[in-house]
Amino acid sequence: MKKNNQHIVFLTPGFTPSESNSTIIPALQVFLKSMRNALPKAKLTILTFQFPFSEEIYDWHGIEVIPLNGQNRRLKKLRTWRKAKKTLKKLHKAQKIDLIHSFWIGECSYIGEKFAKKHKIKHIVTVMGQDAAIKNSYGNCLMESATKIVTLSENHQKELKANYALKSVIIPWHLDISEFPALQENTIDILAVGSINMVKNYSDFLDVISDLSKNHKNLNVAILGDGEIRPKIERKIQNLQLENTITLLGHLPRSIVFEKMAQSNILLHTSMYESFGFVFLEALYSGMQIVSYNVGLAKASKNWHVCEHKVELIEACSALLNSKNIQKERITLSSEDETINAYLSLYHA
Repeated sequence: MKKNNQHIVFLTPGFTPSESNSTIIPALQVFLKSMRNALPKAKLTILTFQFPFSEEIYDWHGIEVIPLNGQNRRLKKLRTWRKAKKTLKKLHKAQKIDLIHSFWIGECSYIGEKFAKKHKIKHIVTVMGQDAAIKNSYGNCLMESATKIVTLSENHQKELKANYALKSVIIPWHLDISEFPALQENTIDILAVGSINMVKNYSDFLDVISDLSKNHKNLNVAILGDGEIRPKIERKIQNLQLENTITLLGHLPRSIVFEKMAQSNILLHTSMYESFGFVFLEALYSGMQIVSYNVGLAKASKNWHVCEHKVELIEACSALLNSKNIQKERITLSSEDETINAYLSLYHA
């Protein structure tokens, strides 16, 4: 595949409806903006299967986005797949598709694999989350395929191998560092960032804060995010009498999230599973200390305290709260050049 003027089509279940909305799959947005800059002469097209709930084609940072408007409805699935195949055929006829890059092991990788095989097109699949840990039938078509598969971390790669026996190359995400404000004095002791759902395991988070509050008076804790189990978490906060300790700030724009991170000491992340953990990159670049379980790209260091049990979380947080001489510093784990060059090597191999 030539490096100039190629046509790359990206398949994703969902995508942001506008350039101003940075909260929907932020890692994918950062990646695609960088890819646009890296391949200025290439034609880049995004097919988004389920959302936004629209059929109006739009431009996003110089990339054409074609929504198929599946609306996450099971009854519309086959119809959405037919539209995807028809659209790919139309795009291929207008300008030959050189590469299909699908995200998640799911309907996108399934349709992408079928089309790529039929038309002898290179196919890349990036495994994005629990699709590595929860085996599904869509993975079957990748078993004997020439498709190149990408995972996001060593933990993620191991999950994929254990559940699908599929080999993969690890390519981590990167940040758009221009989005981050200057580092600030800490006004928040402990911060949580993420959807309030069962996977993020906020029950452990509240237990840790409850224990810490007994010995650390005037503890200031905030949770950034929202989700289906928020009422349950609110009840537990009341039961533990933590109303004056924990503030639920809800879903906020990423610019505000980064402001809060720049003002925070510790990211306490109690999730039991992460494929990568984009929030980890954000926290380290925001000068925060991390306390977490061994999930995603977790790696113990002076800034990252990886724990096996809840008691260890409590001990790590308590030690950090007692430390007075920790200097904030920006930590970068993966750069834009490393991520994009790794993908370009796959694209052009």
